[in-house]
Amino acid sequence: MQGSQPLVMDALRESTKELHADTEGHQFQKQLGSGTVRKDLYVKYLGQLYLMHKHLADLLPHAAANDARIAAVLAPYHSDLSAVVGDLGYFDASTDSVVPLTATAALLDTMDELAKHSPVSLLGQLYVLEGSTNGAKFMAKTLRKGLNLPEERGAKYFDRYGDLQRERWTNFKATMNAQGFSQSEIDALVVEAKRMFQTFFEIGCELETC
Repeated sequence: MQGSQPLVMDALRESTKELHADTEGHQFQKQLGSGTVRKDLYVKYLGQLYLMHKHLADLLPHAAANDARIAAVLAPYHSDLSAVVGDLGYFDASTDSVVPLTATAALLDTMDELAKHSPVSLLGQLYVLEGSTNGAKFMAKTLRKGLNLPEERGAKYFDRYGDLQRERWTNFKATMNAQGFSQSEIDALVVEAKRMFQTFFEIGCELETC
């Protein structure tokens, strides 16, 4: 605790617990986790992941240049898109041809607004993307088996940090907690983390209708 204020990572975890569970319980996410997802829908999903990461990677460096706290949290590997680009390439899918789903497009628009008016809130969205690496290593294994993928392509995104995953997540948490965000900033970070979970849920719903 910092006085009577909770650590930001505790606030993010506790405030998003229900949405996190709802998202993981979605039928599409279950199919991903079991490796039974349709290949065409999987490729569309990879495309949405690419758009999210690409947009954050474009916006965060400028935000970091104007806020030392963002700069402290942001690491070079947060902008490394090689894993998801390589996965798309394995399926002969070009990043230029990726079309955002309705939920993804709304998220990208929100990112643009945050970059203008509340850049630090972008870290709430980054929190969800980074936190997803905790269970994704297992998902990578089931996807490789279910979709008959090679070790290094097709599902690399889900194990993009390899043996460094635990270290990087531990560092992310410690660095976030060290920044001394105000309560209003923590509240804004929570809003954006919830938005990201909700977006994943809505993407699953959209893909189910394809």
